[in-house]
Amino acid sequence: MTMLPETICSYMLLAISPAIQAIFVLLITLTFSAVFYNFLYARSLKRESDFIKAHNNRLALILRSSNISVWVYNAKERKYAKLSADGETESEYTPIDFSRFYDAEDFEEMRQIIFDIRDKKKASYVMRLHTSQKDNEDRQMVELKLSVLTNDKQGNPELILGMQRPYTTERRRQNREQAEIIQYKTVFNSVLIDMTFFNEDGLLTDINQTACENFHVVDSQELIDGGCTIADTVGFDVDLNLKEPIRCTCMLDMDALAEEGRRGKGVQLGGKLYYEVMIYPIRYDSGEPLGLFMEGRNITEMVNSYHHQQETMRQLQQATSELRASIDNINMALKVAECRLMNYYPDKHELFITTDLDKPQYRLTQVRLLDVIDEADRANVKQQLMQMDRKQNKAMDIRFKTIFNTPGDSKMYVTFNAIPMYDADGTLTHYFGMGRNDTKLINTENELKAETLKAQETELLKDSFLLNMSYEIRTPLSSVLGFAELFETEHNAEDELVFVDEIKKNSNKLLNLVNDVLYISRIDANMIEVKRQPVDFALAFDSHCHMGWSTNTKPDLKTIVENPYEHLEVIIDPELTGNIIETLVHNAITFTETGSVRAKYEYRSGELNITVEDTGFGISSEDLPHLFDRFGHNREPDYGGTGLNMAIVKGLVELQNGKIDVISAPGKGTTVWVSIPCELVNMDMKKNFTA
Repeated sequence: MTMLPETICSYMLLAISPAIQAIFVLLITLTFSAVFYNFLYARSLKRESDFIKAHNNRLALILRSSNISVWVYNAKERKYAKLSADGETESEYTPIDFSRFYDAEDFEEMRQIIFDIRDKKKASYVMRLHTSQKDNEDRQMVELKLSVLTNDKQGNPELILGMQRPYTTERRRQNREQAEIIQYKTVFNSVLIDMTFFNEDGLLTDINQTACENFHVVDSQELIDGGCTIADTVGFDVDLNLKEPIRCTCMLDMDALAEEGRRGKGVQLGGKLYYEVMIYPIRYDSGEPLGLFMEGRNITEMVNSYHHQQETMRQLQQATSELRASIDNINMALKVAECRLMNYYPDKHELFITTDLDKPQYRLTQVRLLDVIDEADRANVKQQLMQMDRKQNKAMDIRFKTIFNTPGDSKMYVTFNAIPMYDADGTLTHYFGMGRNDTKLINTENELKAETLKAQETELLKDSFLLNMSYEIRTPLSSVLGFAELFETEHNAEDELVFVDEIKKNSNKLLNLVNDVLYISRIDANMIEVKRQPVDFALAFDSHCHMGWSTNTKPDLKTIVENPYEHLEVIIDPELTGNIIETLVHNAITFTETGSVRAKYEYRSGELNITVEDTGFGISSEDLPHLFDRFGHNREPDYGGTGLNMAIVKGLVELQNGKIDVISAPGKGTTVWVSIPCELVNMDMKKNFTA
């Protein structure tokens, strides 16, 4: 009998135990759930596939419309692969094959950049390169962007994506515009002057960092959003349809603008501000106004400095006026007192004389200054100038006679008083002083001296004679009288010769003494007149030397005359000079027993220099300072003499404005130098002369 399926199933269910029935129901439920979820998963996959397909279609459309091609580089396999618009691999290339699509040099540069991205030296890079030249086609330039597509498990770049598109004229324009915008922004924010931009309505739209710093703006965007206008910035209304650039300077009271609510939100600068601006109108190509560009700078310090300078100038003018009055007073005082301001500069050896503070100075070199000074004072002034040249730290007081005559036909006398002047470092720079015309004062003093000398001349001669006579005459006179009285006493006949010799010796000594006293008295009384006349000194010198040592009877003493001239004609007093030579030579022979006495001379620079050297006893250091004292003791009592010889020589030398000096030491002889001023007439040197 055939049974229906439902019947069979019912029968089977009835025959199965309850546990098995539960398992069977669970299996059916799981099967039904799996079928249901599989249906949902398939539907979700279809929906996602449709979305991806639609997205890929849109991406492919973008790539095709933008003319962008894509390829990847496999870093591990070192291969290139071009991708289709759907993202599928079209073909793979080795580096050699792929290089055929680009210029060789550009491809090498691209490979190096790919290696840098692979080695993580760069994250991405944009470059331009040329494609290879095809038949009958020019090379094209493309813009390529390289970036990492995927990384391996270690995080190293695995696939490098390359997206390229033609670098067209439009693209160049866009890049150029973008570069210009970047350049504008860079310049706008980096320049050291204030830059602001206002739109066609006069509202602030941009401000650079320098302006923010000068106006103490913390948040520039807050200022822009606050509706700051150009009128608030410059303090006056500006024509928004400005045709030409304008330049102006304005004074802004920032505190007053703040009270009026016009200072600008975020501006913290206060006080008065002087601001210089240059406003440029900006327009479209069509001529419509785009806005206003403004350059500005804070000139407050400059204006304040100008005001300070004006005030300083006013004070300077006032001081100058007062100084002018002082200068006029000084000039008047200098004129009345016949004084001059003087400045001596040791480094330049120059003297600057100011006769009037408003007039140029007179400049005298040291040589020129000495030329205008009288010969009698020239040596003293020269010594003072040398001290100033050595920058001695002391005041200078110089009085000298010039070669100029005053209106009274007398020589002008000038007194120069100077003090050292120093710079900020304490270095002596020059001597400043005042020169005064003391001619009247000096003439008055000279007249008083002359009258005094005339009044004292007779008394001086008398006193000098009596003083000298009383000092030395009594000793030889007493000897004469003493030996004469011996004739009246009891004595031997042979003693009379001794008495006579002593009387004769002391009588001669007394006579010489009287002569010397009379002669030196004439010197003291200025009764000896210097008579200068031309003399051939070469001949006269030999004669005076021989006269001086004519009494030499010492066989071991040698006399030497050194005469380097054949003829030497000079203007000098021959009698006084001859007395000097004879006295010096006689003294040298008197105090020299053995050796030599040498006399020599030479002409040098307007002076006749005479030297007498001996190898005699010499003079001790104690007696040498008193050598020229009158009636000084003889160096050796056995040699006699009046003790006035060297005093007479010194008087005769000084009478001719000369100088005398002596050097000596016991046992080493004596050397005497005499220098007498003279005037050269003619000179003829001896040939092959040797001393």
